[in-house]
Amino acid sequence: MELFSLPHEVLEAIISLLTPLDLISLSSTCKFFRELMLSDKVWVGACYTQFGIKLSATGGFAEKFYKKVLHKYGEFLGLWNRHADCYGGLLQIKYLDEKLCAFDLQLPKDPHISNSLRPQIVFSIELDEQDTLSIACCINPLKKHQCTLHYGKRALTPSSPQSFYLTRQCVNGIENADHQDIFDDMENWLDEQSDYLGENSAYSRRQMIYKYMVLRQTALKTHYSRLVFPQRCNFRVPIQPGLFKGTYSSLGLELIMLTYEEDVNKVKAIKISGDQNIPAGQITFRADLPFCMHLSQREQENLENIESIQPASSDVEWHELPPLQPFVVPQDCVERHNQVPNSCKARFHGFGQIAEEGFREPTFVEGHWIVFNEDLFGFLWISLRALSMYHRVQEQLTN
Repeated sequence: MELFSLPHEVLEAIISLLTPLDLISLSSTCKFFRELMLSDKVWVGACYTQFGIKLSATGGFAEKFYKKVLHKYGEFLGLWNRHADCYGGLLQIKYLDEKLCAFDLQLPKDPHISNSLRPQIVFSIELDEQDTLSIACCINPLKKHQCTLHYGKRALTPSSPQSFYLTRQCVNGIENADHQDIFDDMENWLDEQSDYLGENSAYSRRQMIYKYMVLRQTALKTHYSRLVFPQRCNFRVPIQPGLFKGTYSSLGLELIMLTYEEDVNKVKAIKISGDQNIPAGQITFRADLPFCMHLSQREQENLENIESIQPASSDVEWHELPPLQPFVVPQDCVERHNQVPNSCKARFHGFGQIAEEGFREPTFVEGHWIVFNEDLFGFLWISLRALSMYHRVQEQLTN
């Protein structure tokens, strides 16, 4: 009887902490809880406590949305890796306007790495006017159509291990019928990718066209795997981990995840989006923090000078070096970012991964990882005579 004597506000707060299955089951235990579960506050509290979603406390929508949408699909909120051949990509599922929306977070136009990601809605999960669950493909917002979602363990290829994937599949044939003329659609897509489209070689253009065709084909059926976002480091690091947009010469912009390994002294960047040489999911570069250095302006004037600097472990920690050191883009180096700072916070010997098309003969070549500030770093590919620049994704990628 002590439980029943508690104020309703206290009981509502306690109940909102229950699991989805327990919440639904509780209403069938007795009349008291059945009536208590009619309170909008219980369901509003459950939506916020368990999924971080703020809903209106009136009208009964919170209960219906929880039972029919969040109970089954709330676990999908967050970030997902898109699997599309070698290209990958990033999907975010979040609550927006009384529905769950999945957005393909597309990169800005090359070379504008400081610009925001471009979200394009892929599918939505909502209740229609009859409060019936509706899952719709929204790639063409003018012609939405039904799609299905399945979450389970599978292998994407005969040679790959089994893992858990979220799979979205359109109703057979509809997506093909919905696309506008393929040529116009492709030209519009190409124009959105880069400011250098007219300057790219015929080979680079063919690569971009192939990418378009792959993404178009996988739009009918796409697999996603959960992306684990790295936590903020409590120890001293040159730059906090996270998502960054990077320049990759004629290959355009790509998305990478910067993380530190357990021993703290090693950093690596994993491709979230990739290309035919280094696909998504592979390391693009790595560096060791003990191999820090401080270069003069003259030592950086050309790549011949830089090549003469042999990797060696420093006698001091990276943060014991002068806080700012000069930075110069070597005269014989290619870089497309026109706002490279003239000083950097730290510089390290590292190794970048290169390969032939199809990820054949992958190898790591020498390079320099250069940290400019908390949101910007670069990687100097010495043998490729190229500088890639990376800018932190500033969007709050939460529910």
